[in-house]
Formats: sequence, C-alpha cells, structure tokens
Amino acid sequence: METEGSEKILSVKLRIFIYNILSKIAKYTISRQRIVVIHYNDQYRRKIIDLINGIKMKTEMVLGINEAYSIYMAVEKTKKILGEIAEVGVYKGGSAKLICEAKGEKPLHLFDTFEGIPKIGSIDSSSFYTGQYASSLEDVKDFLKNYDKVYFYKGMFPATSDPIKNKDFSFVHLDVDTYESTLNCLKFFYPRMMKGGIIISHDYINSDGVRKAFDEFFEDKIEPVIELSGSQCLIAKTA
Repeated sequence: METEGSEKILSVKLRIFIYNILSKIAKYTISRQRIVVIHYNDQYRRKIIDLINGIKMKTEMVLGINEAYSIYMAVEKTKKILGEIAEVGVYKGGSAKLICEAKGEKPLHLFDTFEGIPKIGSIDSSSFYTGQYASSLEDVKDFLKNYDKVYFYKGMFPATSDPIKNKDFSFVHLDVDTYESTLNCLKFFYPRMMKGGIIISHDYINSDGVRKAFDEFFEDKIEPVIELSGSQCLIAKTA
C-alpha cells in the first residue's frame, strides 16, 4: 500500500511538471510570434524585445515575451508619476531585472518567501503546489547587484511590509499565484497607489484563485480589471 501511495504521488507530481513545461513552451511560442509580428519593426521596441530575450537566456523567467513587454512599458510610462515600485513574487529575479532596466532612479522593493508557494487553497489552480517556485535570495541579489535602490524582503507578505507601510507607489507587479496572497497584496497596495499608478498581476486568466481575488476586491471599486494577452491583468488607479 505504501508503494502504491508513493507511485500515485510521483504520478501527480510528474503530471504537474509536464503540464508546467508544456504551458511555458506554448505561452512562449505564441507570445513571441505576436510581439515580433507587431513590434519588431523599430529600434526602440526591438531593444526591449532583445532585453527580454537576453534575460530569458540568463535565468528562468516565467513570463511570455508579451507579458514581459507589458511590464516594461508600464514601468517606463509610470516614471512620470510620483511613487516607488514593488514586486511581490520575485522567483529568480527575471521580471525584477526587467523592472530595474525601466525604472530609472525609483526605488524597487522586492518581496518573496524564497521558499516557494507557501500554501495552496481549494480555490487555487491545481497546477500549483506548495514549495513551487522556490529560489535563492542570495542568487537574486547577485543577479541584480548592478542596480541601485533595490531592496529585498524575505518572508510572507504582508508580514514583511512594515518598511514600506508609509510609502506610495506608481507601479506594482504581483506574481503570487494564490487567492489568499493576491487578496492580501491588493488590500495593502491599492490604498497606497498614486493616481494613474498601475498594478499588473500574473496568472489572472489561468488561476481561479488570482482571478477570484481581483474580481472580488474590485467589485465595488471604479477601476476595471483589464485582461491583457498571456495570463495577466492590469488596473490603473483612478483617484
């Protein structure tokens, strides 16, 4: 019986692993074609796409090229808005490096457990599991060592949020995968977003938990939750 149980656990983990690999390949292929066709015809956009491809070659970045492009442009276009920048869900630092390239002199605050997803709820996607996306804080620090005003916070958000509780934000990127973590992030950051500030979240389209958190939180608010290509959503603070 113990052997059968072990085999079932191994089978589930193998299916999840295969699903994640195939999803990444599909998302990369589709998004790369879409961006290249639309945007690869001028020097400015070509530079951004080359930057994204370069980051993908250096570390694992769980973003399609179109998703990474949306983050870069949102950071670039919100530089004129007062406020700082935050990311919750850093993983290996790929999206953080992209933000660093676009942020100018703005401070960037990076939050992660660095031990992977802490808890999966019943509403969350079955493709996620506890401990998924674990990474090394020291490796991420080394990966971003050439950028100024980058601050790291290890632990469960918002328990680690005290150093930024009195700050305002122009851009926030969320990639926390689950309902509870997403909802906690929205409760913390939404009141601290400057007018015109942008929140982008990964996994809105393909994660029931993330989608439920956004839809519930913004149900009584004026801001629409806008689906982007890939799996992201975006909100822009209106007041």
